[in-house]
Amino acid sequence: MKLKLLVIAGVLIIFFGVGFRFAHPQGGLASAMGSAKSSVAVYKSDDRYTAGQKVIVVIEGSGNQLGIVKSATEKTVDVDTGASFVRINQEDVVGKLVGVIPFFGTLFDLVGL
Repeated sequence: MKLKLLVIAGVLIIFFGVGFRFAHPQGGLASAMGSAKSSVAVYKSDDRYTAGQKVIVVIEGSGNQLGIVKSATEKTVDVDTGASFVRINQEDVVGKLVGVIPFFGTLFDLVGL
């Protein structure tokens, strides 16, 4: 059991070391596995975002949202979150979506995260 925990810890350290992060979106695009709020998103930061990329963004008053970039300039990004279409600064994009872990977001909701 200790060996398994050490292996998991080692994998997570490497995972975080190369820049991957986790987020619990409070809304945004849904997938076939459910809503964004019921999922945990795996993302990686980038300097610039381009049209077509799925991203995690911070929207004031709404928290983290899962969306898709519709257009981008050097300073702003237009993001479709499903419920709204917003223009935000490049700095407000948390990162590019790498993957979604379905249903784990529900556990985060139960403990208040």
